[in-house]
Amino acid sequence: MSTILNKPFTTYRQQLKILRKRNLDISNGSKAILILKREGYYNIINGYKDIFLDIPKTKSLGEDFFKAGTTFENIFSLYDFDRNIRSILIKYLLKFETALKTKISYHFSEHFTGNFSYLDINNFDTSNPQKVTKLIARLSTVITNNSQPQDQGGQIYHYINKYKELPLWVLIKKMTLGETYHFFDALTPDMKKEIVDEFISDYQKIYPSATVTKHKNYVTFFHEMLMLLNHFRNVCAHDERLYNVVFKKGGNMPKIILFHKQTSFSFKSKLFDCILILGLLLQKKDYQRLYNQMVSELSRLSEKLPQNLFNAVLLNMGFPKNWKSDLKIP
Repeated sequence: MSTILNKPFTTYRQQLKILRKRNLDISNGSKAILILKREGYYNIINGYKDIFLDIPKTKSLGEDFFKAGTTFENIFSLYDFDRNIRSILIKYLLKFETALKTKISYHFSEHFTGNFSYLDINNFDTSNPQKVTKLIARLSTVITNNSQPQDQGGQIYHYINKYKELPLWVLIKKMTLGETYHFFDALTPDMKKEIVDEFISDYQKIYPSATVTKHKNYVTFFHEMLMLLNHFRNVCAHDERLYNVVFKKGGNMPKIILFHKQTSFSFKSKLFDCILILGLLLQKKDYQRLYNQMVSELSRLSEKLPQNLFNAVLLNMGFPKNWKSDLKIP
């Protein structure tokens, strides 16, 4: 007969007692309890304890043991920082998402003008019919889930009811970035090239002194970038821990040179890489705001953590030693 072990309920005071026993310094218990009541023990401690743990002691004791001098405020500061950068990053990922959707819908609609042309398998890369069939099924589901008058303003219902059609530029607004990524993935090679070339042209107009060299596989690299951006967008959208995320499917992207710098960056599939990619794809003013807001959040965090722990956060984010100058627009 198996035994089910349940985690016992603990009061807020008991939670503080456990943390103090594990070598966490809590100077203001009342303030810590107010934070735990609002944010939750699991979200703060279990979510962000890793870099603060004394690993040898934790292993020998069989339970968490914090490094000497670690405070509750240290852990909460990292938790709060992570929430803030999620909020910042999702804003600019959504800006890129809008640009991507606009370019895809424009180029596809320019080539295929018939009603519901995106539901025709022949308008995509037919070398992989299973992939295209799966995409069309996804698009049909998006239409079905948004086709009632009360659904999100009734836009899809309005077009279908009045015009007996649904332009891609209307449908694509209801698609997730993941669905948009799959749409791009199913396009013909020539159309993918058109879309990526437009992003490159936009970049060259924004940074005329930048040198852009097209690798023979540059469209494939763009596809890999979309996968990484979609992964980080999902992390932000689902309110998951962001600062130490590693996109495990990455690694096939080239070195990137931002703006007109000479320094190239090898991908580690971390947050730094996500920001690098956005530096290539966002408008200059949007990227500048993203950069400024990230600098501001990191500056605040550096005042709340010991230098060695702050460096550990940067390492987990994939930020190199000279990250400020590496990411800054000249």
